[in-house]
Amino acid sequence: MRFAALLPAAVLVGTAVLAQSPSNWFTVTGNPERAEVDTVQVDPVAVARDAEGKTMNIRVSRAALRHNWDGVPYRSYDAQVVFRCAERRAEYRAVTYYMAPLWRGDPHLTADYADKPRPMLFKDAQPNPTQRIVRAACGG
Repeated sequence: MRFAALLPAAVLVGTAVLAQSPSNWFTVTGNPERAEVDTVQVDPVAVARDAEGKTMNIRVSRAALRHNWDGVPYRSYDAQVVFRCAERRAEYRAVTYYMAPLWRGDPHLTADYADKPRPMLFKDAQPNPTQRIVRAACGG
């Protein structure tokens, strides 16, 4: 549960510093150097906090080609996720999809889900990290 331990300290880092430095991705599951495994990473520094919840960046690389809710194919994506801690759930607000694993190449689609957020579920990922990420992001 290293991610949960890092989260409170990471949140103390100012957003000005975040804007000037690269993300320090925390690997929840998988291996960011191996395209043949499912990998989920979280930037432990919150992008924003407001009445809706805590917004954080995540990125996912899948071992095989997948399709999103709208039938769009992808192998990996970067996303902005809002964690609704009182409800113990998270939802995608914006996602940039890549046809290649491990966020390589040019993105082929950027989708804005702000008007119709999609649930963060990681279907078919084993082990499924959804609840682990929500608990870590929400502090418990």
